[in-house]
Amino acid sequence: MDFPEFPGIRALSAVLFLFSHHFQNINAELAERFNVIGPDRPVIAILGEDAVLPCHLSLGLSAEHMQVRWFRTGFDSLVHLYENGMDQNQHQLPEYKGRTELIRADISNGSVSLRIRNVGLHDEGRYTCFFRFGTNYDEATLELKVAVMGSALSIFVNDHQDRGIRVVCESTGWYPEPNVTWRREDGQSLTSLFETETKQQNDLFNVSTSLLLRTNQYRKVSCHMRNTVLNQEQELSISVSDAFFHRVSRWMISLSILLLSVLTPCGLLVALVVHHLRKESKERARLSADVQSLSAELEWRRCRSYAVAVTLDPETAYPTLILSEDRKSVGRGETRQDVPDVPQRFDYSCCVLGSERFTSGRHYWEVEVGEETGWEVGMCQDSVNRKREVRPSPEEGYCVVRQRNEGAYLACTSPSTPLPLSVRPRAVGILLDCEAGKVSFYNADEKSLLFTFTHTLTGTLLPFFYPYRIEGVLKIRAVPAWE
Repeated sequence: MDFPEFPGIRALSAVLFLFSHHFQNINAELAERFNVIGPDRPVIAILGEDAVLPCHLSLGLSAEHMQVRWFRTGFDSLVHLYENGMDQNQHQLPEYKGRTELIRADISNGSVSLRIRNVGLHDEGRYTCFFRFGTNYDEATLELKVAVMGSALSIFVNDHQDRGIRVVCESTGWYPEPNVTWRREDGQSLTSLFETETKQQNDLFNVSTSLLLRTNQYRKVSCHMRNTVLNQEQELSISVSDAFFHRVSRWMISLSILLLSVLTPCGLLVALVVHHLRKESKERARLSADVQSLSAELEWRRCRSYAVAVTLDPETAYPTLILSEDRKSVGRGETRQDVPDVPQRFDYSCCVLGSERFTSGRHYWEVEVGEETGWEVGMCQDSVNRKREVRPSPEEGYCVVRQRNEGAYLACTSPSTPLPLSVRPRAVGILLDCEAGKVSFYNADEKSLLFTFTHTLTGTLLPFFYPYRIEGVLKIRAVPAWE
């Protein structure tokens, strides 16, 4: 069906054509004098995350029909190229293949930010954002800085020296190298009293700093490590008992003995010397015990800094096991349930695994065993045979601590290692250190070490649970990331 032509419509079309042509001429004139604008301060990206490098044209010009080139040190060190309305990355640097994206949501207004995925340390440096329109061009240079916070700080007492107490603070995986300080309780720096050693591993910085305390004048000190790029800090404090500093100076003892040798008979002098030596021996033993106790608690607190949330995997559970709705506890029933027969399920022993799979790093969780007298908890390799009886040992792919008979605790080595415990654990803490190849077990309430398996399991590792008794329950305890 043909529509009649109206003079008004024909006139409107002509006006729109003239306006469009005029606008194009204005845009072309503006394009001859455009400027490229980048950020006036470095762009900061977290290692392993995405970075967005902003860049835009002045005057809000459209860049849809321009060439936009991002490059590093030279024009041909291409990071990303947009031309003729599409990406042209055939000659892109190999390390950026599949990792870059030109954000075009606002390209009609001249904004062409560049996204770089999974940023690494090699991405740090200067970038140039280059625009070309015909024979006109301009560029802006910006800097990308990459940073990462290190692991949670850990503090321990290294030794008790004649000159005082040496307290050590450690953390790993920083970039760039952090700024380290020790401070008194009032915030004042203890600059002259500490030493710091830094080592690089995989281009990240591992830091160990030690503070020598000769007297207990500060009572409480704190270790601080600051990432100066992110402007973020980690802090951990420690209170040291007066008992560590109850020592009599050597010169006072020598002077007293010298005076006694002049003023008293020989027999009395000998008795006093023996008494002093015995007293000093007891004092040393007590100080050593205090240091060991403090070091043990600090080690336990360090473990808890690696706390992870663990849940039970119902697909691995033996058919008589009963899992709670939140998958945080498991009990053993008498009736075999109708569950899918899947390869990952235990068919012979009443076991269940955690859903979490670990291949690297440090991970800590706690299992409440209560008054139960039959259980096994620990770790196993993902590759263990689940279709026959579980015989836990490192050679079979298990690192497990067990309790079967009243008062009998064993580490499942080959042969088993008895654990003579003075206090029965009501909760067992488990620390997996993949890099060190260690699995350590703790009495979580007493903050004491039970046993450590060394240089054992490899590959993908999973939490392991085995309740022996009918209606016995093992419960995964919620552990705060830090206390």
